[in-house]
Amino acid sequence: MALLELQDIEFNYSDKELYRGISLKLNPGEHACLVGVNGSGKTTLLNMIVGDLKPDKGKVIWENGVDFSYLDQQLKVEQNMPVSSYLYGVYKDLFEKEKLMESLYEEAASSENYEKLLNRAQRLADELSNSSFYSLQEKVGAISNGLGFDKEKMSTPLSELSSGQREKAYLAKMLLEEKEVLIMDEPTNFLDVGQVEYLATYLSNYPNAFLVVSHDQEFLRKIANVVFVLENQTLTRYKGDFDHYLLQHEIDKEQYQKNYEAQQRYIKKEEVFIAKHIVRATSAKAAKSRRARLAHLERLEAPGKEEGIVHFSFPFTHDVGERSLEVNELEFGYKGPLLAPVSFTLFREEKIAILGQNGVGKTTFLKTILGLLPKLGGSYKFLEGMKISYFSQDERIDLNQTPFEYIKASFPGLNNTEIRTALGAVGVRKDLAIRKFSELSGGEVTKARLALMTLSKSNFLIFDEPTNHLDQKAKDALFEAIEKYPGNVIIVSHEKDFYDGLVDYELYF
Repeated sequence: MALLELQDIEFNYSDKELYRGISLKLNPGEHACLVGVNGSGKTTLLNMIVGDLKPDKGKVIWENGVDFSYLDQQLKVEQNMPVSSYLYGVYKDLFEKEKLMESLYEEAASSENYEKLLNRAQRLADELSNSSFYSLQEKVGAISNGLGFDKEKMSTPLSELSSGQREKAYLAKMLLEEKEVLIMDEPTNFLDVGQVEYLATYLSNYPNAFLVVSHDQEFLRKIANVVFVLENQTLTRYKGDFDHYLLQHEIDKEQYQKNYEAQQRYIKKEEVFIAKHIVRATSAKAAKSRRARLAHLERLEAPGKEEGIVHFSFPFTHDVGERSLEVNELEFGYKGPLLAPVSFTLFREEKIAILGQNGVGKTTFLKTILGLLPKLGGSYKFLEGMKISYFSQDERIDLNQTPFEYIKASFPGLNNTEIRTALGAVGVRKDLAIRKFSELSGGEVTKARLALMTLSKSNFLIFDEPTNHLDQKAKDALFEAIEKYPGNVIIVSHEKDFYDGLVDYELYF
């Protein structure tokens, strides 16, 4: 029996039909991923599965007794407890058993009922042993280390962590809970390359079921044995790994094209017959019969209608010289330097990627050379006339604002058509432009933020994790735009598939 089943789900968002009677089954032990372009309704579907939203029609059915945990792509964890207490809190009941066991041993030492108390204590000791209680430290250590928490971070209160680090803490807790079903929305967004690799290995060996939404194809190749694809308001299941899905999906699209063309030929033939015979007394009955059949025909959508078409273009202002950026023995950090002094020179038109583990200082470096943080030592210098456009990983946007209002606030001189055109080019079209950010997917929010960068001329682009939440079509469009850009580019990214072949060289922090 399926752990989770969706039956004939329909849902409309404003005037947009997201699902047209879709169904899904997740069976014990299946490692499933859910893919689709930004705005196709993946996160909305997860919210229905966990009960945060109700479908307009259809049912979401969990097998009795199945427990699950959910990692939300916009999760907010605000607590003052240290990371270690938060993670070990998963085993609160086991620690309470240990405490009771110790009190029973102490009580037995001075009680006439010592034998009865000792037996109770021994039963608790056996339960703790069977629950692998005495290897918890090793287990918590393995997962916390794998996701990038060193000893210092383990003692840091959650409220003092960055949003990405808090999300990693929740992910670690989720893995420690070992529920029957894990549901994860973009779990790799705040992980560096090594941590993504750790998570992929962990999930590929996970004995229970999970359903993951991700746009990181290399990650999905390592973890999935079932792929659900959400497109054109329908959901299709592919049994097999991600590469099998890609191959079979192309075959299915070709077959759909043939079926569509055959149906169009049939419709045209019938319409010609109806038009010719509807007014003839001898054949009007046959014409009416054919017209009735056509009226009830379930017509296939035109396959040429592509979802998620995106185009980015970053306008260039002018060239200012050969040595665009010089960094000399630069020290940066907060209470003290995060790294040894950094030195390099970026020459005209060069594009580079800055890599390294989370927390090593990549974002801090960017904020320092942008003047958002004071340097601790050394120097940096942009050529005079350099105009920088910056995409921040952690920009705090007003979730009650719409993409239209977001653009208008920065470019009040633009008229409505110009704003709509800029948003439409990056895939934020029609009613999406006037919906609150809180109602949009993570990918749609990212596209609106990138749209802002397409409206001002620059000669130096700086991107801090620009591909978080973006679907593959959007990533390809962003890659192409950066590749064509004639100025300098610095990219911080955990996705090798994105920056590989795009940059001239890599700096590893």
